Amino acid sequence: MNDLKVAWDEFIERWPISTVQNMTLEQYVSTGDKDTFTYWVETKTGILANIKGSPSTKFGIYKQKGIPKERNGMSHGEVYSWQSRFGGNEADAFFNVKKHILNIIEAAQRGDLEMIDNVELAPLFKWKIAFLYQDTVSPKILNIFSLDKLQEITGLSGRGYSYPQYYDEIMKSYDPKRVQNVAEFGRQIWRELDNNQEMDNTESSNMKICQSSLNTILYGPPGTGKTYTTINKALQIVAPDFYLKNKDDREKLKCRFDELLNNNRIGFVTFHQSFSYEDFVEGLKASTTEGKQISYDVEDGIFKSMCNSASVKATVNTEQQALDISNRKIWKMSLGDTSGEDTFIYQQCIENNYVLLGYGYDIDFSNTSNRKEVIETYRTNEVIIDKESSDYRVTSVNNFKNEMSIGDLVVISDGNRKFRAIAEITSDYIFDETLVSDSGYSQVRKVTWHRVYEPSLPVDELFKKNLSQMTLYRLYGATIDLDKLQGIFSLPSIEDKTEISNDRVLIIDEINRGNISNIFGELITLIEPSKRSGGTESLSVKLPYSKETFSVPSNLHIIGTMNTADKSLAQLDIALRRRFEFVEMMTNYELLKDIPNIEGINVAKLVKTMNQRIELLYDREHTIGHSLFLPLLGNPSLQLLAEIFELQILPLLEEYFFEDWERVGQVLGDHLKDNHELRFVIEQFGNSKIAELMGDDWEVPGIQPYCRNQKAFKNPQAYIGVYTR
Repeated sequence: MNDLKVAWDEFIERWPISTVQNMTLEQYVSTGDKDTFTYWVETKTGILANIKGSPSTKFGIYKQKGIPKERNGMSHGEVYSWQSRFGGNEADAFFNVKKHILNIIEAAQRGDLEMIDNVELAPLFKWKIAFLYQDTVSPKILNIFSLDKLQEITGLSGRGYSYPQYYDEIMKSYDPKRVQNVAEFGRQIWRELDNNQEMDNTESSNMKICQSSLNTILYGPPGTGKTYTTINKALQIVAPDFYLKNKDDREKLKCRFDELLNNNRIGFVTFHQSFSYEDFVEGLKASTTEGKQISYDVEDGIFKSMCNSASVKATVNTEQQALDISNRKIWKMSLGDTSGEDTFIYQQCIENNYVLLGYGYDIDFSNTSNRKEVIETYRTNEVIIDKESSDYRVTSVNNFKNEMSIGDLVVISDGNRKFRAIAEITSDYIFDETLVSDSGYSQVRKVTWHRVYEPSLPVDELFKKNLSQMTLYRLYGATIDLDKLQGIFSLPSIEDKTEISNDRVLIIDEINRGNISNIFGELITLIEPSKRSGGTESLSVKLPYSKETFSVPSNLHIIGTMNTADKSLAQLDIALRRRFEFVEMMTNYELLKDIPNIEGINVAKLVKTMNQRIELLYDREHTIGHSLFLPLLGNPSLQLLAEIFELQILPLLEEYFFEDWERVGQVLGDHLKDNHELRFVIEQFGNSKIAELMGDDWEVPGIQPYCRNQKAFKNPQAYIGVYTR
């Protein structure tokens, strides 16, 4: 709900009614300006309810993007177009549109839905405005503006009901004690209605917002921004508030993504032909312990690791905000054997806010200040110490009593491949003989538990290698990832809650390049929403190597990318196709329109024409994506365009058409260019050269060899000739 409330509050802060009253036409609507009233209503509050996809005529008046299309009931000036019923010129039209908007706002604030229904603005637009400005304490308008959907929700279709009647019927079920925000109420209704589909109030658009599907694949030709988009989608899931505030700042988004990637809130893996179940789920692998011993253990793959991490709930110290770990010593400590008789020690420590050391028995080491004095105290109490320099009983007690300091951090291990809590030392050494009879542990340090994980987290969430079985030892940068540890204490705290929401995202790049059956194995069924833990038909399996019972948590989102030039959707493993939602990503020509003309070259037309020819010669799955040309936004030069063509476009076309240069030339329009100097692909040998090399009677067998024409890359007319005749 936080992301919805933030978007709503930001809108009202930017566009209070006083600002709307003084709003100019330029502030109301423009092109390329992301701070206009219409842009805020349509796009910046899209997470509340999406109305994109319908024409700009819904605004009443809009700024033209070229030669205006002739539509019935529309008038056109030099800059703006408007619905004729609003006035004879753009000034009058805007005056009347603004008057209607102010009437909607005032009616929404007093709850007069009949008044809003009679206002002559497009339904999607006017009800979105009314929703945004309504009294949030006593809301009357739902964030669903499609009449068909309102009819479907209420079951009152075909009876001549109006928007106010539908809203009145639906809002009878709204309980602010159960759902505090009406926007969240609308989101829940939409999920129930559409089987967990994302909310989309546009009558003609299939654009998705709100909650991401648990399993999504972004598919399309190369260069359409699939991997780029995964960053946005992952942040919308894991850090929605941050994304909402910074969605227009790519640098900040990428920086936050990298932080979450480093902290294992987001995982990233690329499938390839040799990627296996052992890489993805679990397998036997050699590893090196802290003691530099090699062992062959069952090692978790990225999928199992992410699932285990997503299953964990972290109880936090509600008083602790951000914690700076610099200049603090960090220790690894075991609290009882996780599979032995003293497994209760850990829970005892959690409940009593201390850590206990078993070494030292019932001996009081309060008067020791160094290793030598610890040895003497042992001997005084008739404990034999033979190897003074290496006896671990001495080392552990000396660390616990004399090396450990107030403010140090302690990571509590769970075996050598997991950890289960992080604490901060808050007292000097304490000897408590009363504990001996209960547990045999009498060496005490008081702590504050900053994080307690249930179940335990995988070791790679925090460490660079497996842990040693030693009870207590200091951790250094070679073993513990200090950036990850700092990241744990830098994550935003949640007020009045003891648990951190634990959504995770696993990004699988090039998902279609791997052997899905071999990689997922028996787990392919478990990723279905209903089969996940907590689902209506939840399932678990016993893994082949570890023999552990395993299930997929419902808060792990899987986002895959698929390059259709490698494999079409039809060729994809049917088991994968049934379990993923597929979102097509094609070339975005609107982005290319922002590239200025380069010596007369219209890049958007250039790319679109080439793609249309590719569709005719091959198919739409092998078209050319917009991202290859986006560097021209910052550097619109012929030199850069030539580099893009020579180093990226031509090699891509050669690969598509298996070096059939004739068809490559057709994509580039070379066959339509009368001037051969403007062709990018030319015959390698002229008739005179062939005669010189092979004689007058020799004929070229098959297709004439071709080569690139380097001069064409430097000539603007060669590019213009791609889309003009």
